Amino acid sequence: MSRALFTAVSGLRNHQVWLDTIGNNIANANTSGFKTSTVIFSDILGQTITAGVAPTSTRGGVNPIQIGLGMTFGSIAPNFLQGSIQTTNRNTDMAIQGNGFFVLADGSDRVYTRAGAFTLDANGTLVDTATGFKVQGANGNITITPGQQSAAVATTKALFKGNLDFGAAEDSTYVGTFNVFDSVGASHTLTITFTKNFSVAAGQWDWAVTESDSGISSLTTATGSIVFNSAGAISTGASQAIGLVYTAGAGVATPQAITLDFGTSTNTTPVTGVASPSTTTLASQDGVQSGTLQSFSLGIDGGLTAFYSNGKSSAVATVQLASFANAGGLVKIGQNQFRESATSGPPATGNPGTGGRGTLVAGALEMSNVDLAQEFSSMIIAERGFQANARTISTANAMLEELVNLKR
Repeated sequence: MSRALFTAVSGLRNHQVWLDTIGNNIANANTSGFKTSTVIFSDILGQTITAGVAPTSTRGGVNPIQIGLGMTFGSIAPNFLQGSIQTTNRNTDMAIQGNGFFVLADGSDRVYTRAGAFTLDANGTLVDTATGFKVQGANGNITITPGQQSAAVATTKALFKGNLDFGAAEDSTYVGTFNVFDSVGASHTLTITFTKNFSVAAGQWDWAVTESDSGISSLTTATGSIVFNSAGAISTGASQAIGLVYTAGAGVATPQAITLDFGTSTNTTPVTGVASPSTTTLASQDGVQSGTLQSFSLGIDGGLTAFYSNGKSSAVATVQLASFANAGGLVKIGQNQFRESATSGPPATGNPGTGGRGTLVAGALEMSNVDLAQEFSSMIIAERGFQANARTISTANAMLEELVNLKR
């Protein structure tokens, strides 16, 4: 039988594999995170008709004569070129800009994906939408429970702003109120009374804090003085700590120390003592009531930050990425997922933006990197290659037919 038949059959078979690969690429043109595959062909070892002859002192060398026996595919390699980023505006969707894979857990099993279409399940766990596999953070599963609470924070510092009138009459007073929070987030109103007392020292205002709250049994170190210099800036008495003692059985931490800051270096709006109406009031304080989760956001470094109704925010988790020494060695297992293999090497897992891993884009998905123009061009080439090999079979068959007919 003619060698050309078997050679052409190998060409037909492997061009069909190429066409199958092209068809799969085109089918996944709109699959998030899909990576196109490229077929690389190689020839089959040729049959040696005449061995080569080495040169001698009297005659030159002769090259070997070989006939090729067809072709096969050397590899079908995935192309991990970056796909375009499409905005979805879903805060659980994530796209990787650069190298790396999301890590998903199915029990103790780990798989990897570029498709960041995630959602929160009934337990608030961040999972892959298609499979339910759990997205992995620095400390394992990532959970953002709807309605979770941010703990109350007791007030430890109260910053004041405004002015105490330099031109006010001696012994005149200015009264203000301010609120503070205890350890469970309950609000308490305190009254502060400023009294001009230049008879003791030029520029001096005395102050006293009082309360009419049934939950507070007493105040300690609740009086003091502020002395202004000739420019109206505080020279002494810029801050002082007072103590709140709560009634027995109130169920809150007691005593509670609160520093009243009238003009230290950390107060950007200090109280002044110039000839202008008195306006001193509370500028800010560091206590907050308990809050409920309102929303969360993702940073490019993979950090998930939760925002609460009390204005506080906190870091929830950090999404992890895995990189491989040979990503082309990963095994496709469907559902946009890969599994490590001996040829890919073990995963190097860490935070986005470190160790050569890419960064994250929130509210977006990475689209397929299939180039349709390239795929259709390759389809034409594969079709022509298939036709050419089929024509070789037809020609070899015609030659064999002519050989058989010699007997007639």
